[in-house]
Amino acid sequence: MLQKLIFLILLTASSSANLIAQSTQVTQPSPAFPFDVLLTSPDSNTNVSSTTLLDQKHKATLLAFWLTTCFPCSTELETYAHHYKEWQEKYDLKIIAISLDFPDRFPQIKQRLQQKNYPFEVWWDSARAFKSILPGGLNGFPQVFLFNQKGNLVWQHKGFRAGDEQKLLQAVSNL
Repeated sequence: MLQKLIFLILLTASSSANLIAQSTQVTQPSPAFPFDVLLTSPDSNTNVSSTTLLDQKHKATLLAFWLTTCFPCSTELETYAHHYKEWQEKYDLKIIAISLDFPDRFPQIKQRLQQKNYPFEVWWDSARAFKSILPGGLNGFPQVFLFNQKGNLVWQHKGFRAGDEQKLLQAVSNL
């Protein structure tokens, strides 16, 4: 009986170690940062290439992908907005929120920005091009991708619960 218990404990520990290792592996996107995706401003007056927005390799950059219909996305963006000034002072972290809403939801993006007045940049990927570039195909929202100062993907996370911002800050502080 004791041998079975020890075997189960070792098996569980081994499985947990494998899961931890899998969750920390990061696949680099293709093409490489800063990509070349056409993004639209929420006022629809400006189109810009992600190359222009993201070509700041001296700064760590967080890309936060969201949808207007996603409650956890809203919570995540509000959390980032709440901590934005502090994070700028301490980490010099560039945050860009990118909506992947379908065209019929575009007016809600603008409305959300008028209501929330986020302190970071917000753009719309109308072609949903990032889905074919980033690891995992952005299957599930919200998703965030942290790039270091050299443009390498160093951390990614799907979903959002209170406290997840601490995981992000741990990844940023390791840069």
